[in-house]
Amino acid sequence: MKCIILLLILLVSGHFRQESRPGKPTATEEAFRADDALPEEGFARGWKPIPGSYIYSASEDELWKIYDGAAPGVINQGGREAVTQGYENTDGGADRSFRIFILRFVDNARALAYFKEEIEGASGGEELTGVDAGQIFDKGKAPWARFVISRYLVSINWEGSTDDSDNATLQAVRSISAKLPVD
Repeated sequence: MKCIILLLILLVSGHFRQESRPGKPTATEEAFRADDALPEEGFARGWKPIPGSYIYSASEDELWKIYDGAAPGVINQGGREAVTQGYENTDGGADRSFRIFILRFVDNARALAYFKEEIEGASGGEELTGVDAGQIFDKGKAPWARFVISRYLVSINWEGSTDDSDNATLQAVRSISAKLPVD
């Protein structure tokens, strides 16, 4: 009798185990990485990535590579992955360059909170359209821009001043915006 009960228990538990098999396992890494959103060479006329300036997407454990010791603060605020890349345009003899920085947060609320900290105290910014939040500052001189799409905060900082900086900045914003996933 005990054997029959034990056999029934094994059959029933085996049946439930078979019926409740999990579906397709989920990947532990995200399919989209922050560096997938970086503009490619030619995103705007004459602009290209600066060789040797790219810091590959840094995971939570490697954010110190980009943040130079400030990684714990960024991680505590929800930062999980970052990438930075310099770009230059030497057409026309003038040396013009800027750096793009993309930081992925755990969610949109944390990205927006960090964005607000980044632009706190800045004045004269113009709103960027087509993003969750965004501003571009000092158009025509050495613009800098910050914007959020989903859980990504993007920063663009100019290192040179030119007449075509407005167009290149807006082209970079468009290029990155088109690539970032919207959750």
